[in-house]
Amino acid sequence: MDLDWLESNAVHNEARCCIILHGLEGDSHAPYVKSMARSFQRSGYAVGALNLRGCSGEPNRLKRFYHSGDTEGLAFVLDQVSMRYDRISLVGFSLGGNVLLKYLGEDSARVPKSVRSAAAFSVPCDLAGAADCLAESRNAFYMKRFIKLLGAKLREKEKTYQEYEYEEGHSEMKSFHEFDNVYTARLNGFRDAIDYWSQSSCKQYLNRLDRPALLVNARNDPFLSDSCFPREIAQSSSLFHLEIPGSGGHCGFPGRKAPEGYWHERRALSFFAAQGNRGF
Repeated sequence: MDLDWLESNAVHNEARCCIILHGLEGDSHAPYVKSMARSFQRSGYAVGALNLRGCSGEPNRLKRFYHSGDTEGLAFVLDQVSMRYDRISLVGFSLGGNVLLKYLGEDSARVPKSVRSAAAFSVPCDLAGAADCLAESRNAFYMKRFIKLLGAKLREKEKTYQEYEYEEGHSEMKSFHEFDNVYTARLNGFRDAIDYWSQSSCKQYLNRLDRPALLVNARNDPFLSDSCFPREIAQSSSLFHLEIPGSGGHCGFPGRKAPEGYWHERRALSFFAAQGNRGF
C-alpha cells in the first residue's frame, strides 16, 4: 500500500493525524486532496493521503485493483498508523468516501479506537443509483473519461505483468454496467455488476456507525441519484450527519477561499473539532 505524507518537520510530534482518500481514478496528488491536506496541516495535523490499490503511479502486483467496496487496504493502513497517533480523522472524496464509510460500519470491532471521526464528500452511497446517473447522456463526457482511464490501467498492468490477461473491448464500453460486469465483478469475486454494487455500497452500513461521521452531498451533484441522500438514516442516528448544500456539484465546493481553506475543508475541520471530547 502506498501512503504519501505531507512533509512536516514536526510530523512525529503531532498528536493528531488525518488520512485522506481520493476518488475514482484519483491519487494523492489530486488537487482536491492536496488542498485538503494543506488545510489540515495548517491546523496542526499530520496528514497522509492513501493511494488506493494501483493508483500511486505503478501497477499493483495483484491481478485485481481497487474498487468502491475494497476496505482491506484502508484497514491495514489504519492499523499501522494507529500505532503512532492517538487521534485519527478520516476524509474521503467520492469513491474514497464510500470506502471509508463502509469500513467504519461493516465491522466496527476492527476499527482502531484512535480513529475518532470521519467526513466524506460527494459520495455515491448507492452505487447502482450512481451508475444509472452516470449512464445518462448528460454525463457521457465523464463516463467516457472514466472508461478511458480505467482501460489504460488495464493495458499498463497487462504490459507489466504478462501473466495477466484481460478481456478486450473496454474501449467500446459506455457505462459502468458494462465495465463492472466484465472487469470489476469478475476480478473481485462478485457475481455481476448488480452483486458488486449491492455488496459494496456504504449506505447499508451507515446505521451501524459507532463514531461520528459527516456526509456532504450537494443537491446538484450530477453523479448522484436521490438514493444517494440517506436522509432517513441521518434523522434516526446521533452519529451519522448528512448535509445537503444546494450547490457544489461533484467534489466541487470551492466558494471563496479563506486563510483556513475552502468551505468544505473548513467544514471538515470544524466537524472534527466538535467531536474532540468524544471517547470510543
